[in-house]
Amino acid sequence: MQAPGTPSVDQLLVLLTVVEEGSFSAAAKRLRRATSAISYAIDTLEAQLGLPLFDRGTTRKPRLTPVGEAIVSEAKAVAYSVETLRARVRGLLDGLEPEVSLVVDSIYPSDRLVTALDDFHKKFPTVPLRLSVQPLEGVERVVRNGDAWIGVGGAIHMNTTGLELMSQIGAVELIPVAAPSHPLALSGDTSASRAGEHLQLVLSDQPEPEGRDYGVVSLATWRVGDLTLKHKLLLRGMGWGGMPKPMVRSDIEAGRLVRLHLRDWGGGDYPMQVVHKIETPPGLAGRWLIERLVLSLPPYAGTTQSRTASIGEVSPTSRETAA
Repeated sequence: MQAPGTPSVDQLLVLLTVVEEGSFSAAAKRLRRATSAISYAIDTLEAQLGLPLFDRGTTRKPRLTPVGEAIVSEAKAVAYSVETLRARVRGLLDGLEPEVSLVVDSIYPSDRLVTALDDFHKKFPTVPLRLSVQPLEGVERVVRNGDAWIGVGGAIHMNTTGLELMSQIGAVELIPVAAPSHPLALSGDTSASRAGEHLQLVLSDQPEPEGRDYGVVSLATWRVGDLTLKHKLLLRGMGWGGMPKPMVRSDIEAGRLVRLHLRDWGGGDYPMQVVHKIETPPGLAGRWLIERLVLSLPPYAGTTQSRTASIGEVSPTSRETAA
């Protein structure tokens, strides 16, 4: 049996137009061609495939045969791919980058991140996105390794030497919380010494602490590298710790967690910023996404000095935070 030929994209588009319009003459009018040219394109396509696509003998209007219906289904997929390719090329010609790669601090509110990314997809549907979520200094590390072009991370956990600081993006409020059954939630004693008697869950991207701890007041600590897991441990009542307020707001409202009012660790703002490697600046789509992310967080009006004083001790080499 002879192998089928390879149809052209134009032949497949003519086939789809005939199906959509219901006749050869209507397809010819839509495509601004002669009806004979449409008929010839379909005849040639049938000859190449070795299959009858239309039943011309029983009805006045062309009706798809069963095999014709199957071919139309495949032709639609090809046409979609071609249109996607053309849209992608148009974007590249307009200056869009081939891909946007982004790494975001896990403290960044996920609901606001999802909303910003949804807007990005609607604005740039042909631009692929590669997203990574990292804790603390993991953002800087991923950017320096070249695994992401744009980094959105905490200002106190990011050394911008050799990087381009694009924008201060706003701040996330951190608050201490515990399960309602936790002794700190039940007790009226909110002193640092009282809090230091209980297990504190600390977000960390390193197995061992380096430098001075940030916002850590308890001698008993669990260092957790995943913010979602830390959240689950807090809900289970296995300790207390700081969390981004947007992440635990619904838990507090539902009574699953209680905000602690500790005199020496009341929480504070976690300012964030956007960086990229100097040699790989973001393109049109990347810059639009950065502007959208800036709008997603409330602005931070404080300074680095007042910020760190309001949350706890911090050093330039700290890799941990009470958040």
